[in-house]
Amino acid sequence: MKERTDKRDFLTLAASISGIKVEWLDGVRPHDLHSKAMPDGLDPSRVKPTVVACWRAHMNALVNVISNDYSTALILEDDADWDVSLKSQLGEFARGLHALKGTDHVSKEAPYGTDWDLLWIGGCASGPNANETSFYAIPMDPTVPRVHHRATWGGPTEKWKQQYPELAEDSTRFIYRAEMGCCMFGYAVTTRGARNILAALSIDHLDKPVDDALSELCAGANGRHKIECWDPFPNLIGTYRKAGSASRDSDIENNNAADFHEEQAWNMVYSTRRNIHQLVAGEETVYSQWKDEDVPWSSRAIEHKEFVYPDGYLVN
Repeated sequence: MKERTDKRDFLTLAASISGIKVEWLDGVRPHDLHSKAMPDGLDPSRVKPTVVACWRAHMNALVNVISNDYSTALILEDDADWDVSLKSQLGEFARGLHALKGTDHVSKEAPYGTDWDLLWIGGCASGPNANETSFYAIPMDPTVPRVHHRATWGGPTEKWKQQYPELAEDSTRFIYRAEMGCCMFGYAVTTRGARNILAALSIDHLDKPVDDALSELCAGANGRHKIECWDPFPNLIGTYRKAGSASRDSDIENNNAADFHEEQAWNMVYSTRRNIHQLVAGEETVYSQWKDEDVPWSSRAIEHKEFVYPDGYLVN
């Protein structure tokens, strides 16, 4: 939202520190929506106006991708957060993606390729097909939070857990073809993906919140044409909540102003936003969100310029 200058300031600063250039698109308010422009199937009694406005904002982002003929684009919500090692994480994610797809040649101009629809790298849930056998594993990943710290669900199948007990769920990041997702903190699309999603969720029909409808697309459920979605689990992009009143957190939900919480960076170990003052000051040491906790695979603090992200491998 244009008036949320607090969120715009913080995202601009975090993106600048991480070498990300942001192109801003304004959010949408319910009164900006016209009844004639609503997609077929939308029931206002089931999907509240602010949630419909959220859908429209994401559709506007896809329109922007298509109109500008971007081959790929990363779309972030204004409270998105990520690890200080995001670029290294994304590099290994790209290697995992190509390993799973059997890519023969990787273009320098398109390091992630363009033969997919959606990379759902920032969500609060994710899951593969129950019968999926192939995935990419990054064990002992220092940027993976322990399961009990996560605000997420889904992930590796029970069969994978039983078959590969050496891949501890607490410390392993998984990459796979996804058929379920939830929340849209950050995601990437190709031109093809933007077209497919816009056609399905605006031109065709919409009967639920945009993230649930997107999940249906990944699964080919509810009469949807299936699109190609790839996810990391846990997610690489999370969401940030500044310490204070919960009423400031969301522009979709009306949280109680009397409810207060501590600073939160969902699923991020070395959160960029939680370390923003150290990063702006040029300090090399950044701290874990759980810096009072000792775990074998993740240090309480790291020298972020010297940090080496681990390699993963294909499992099939």
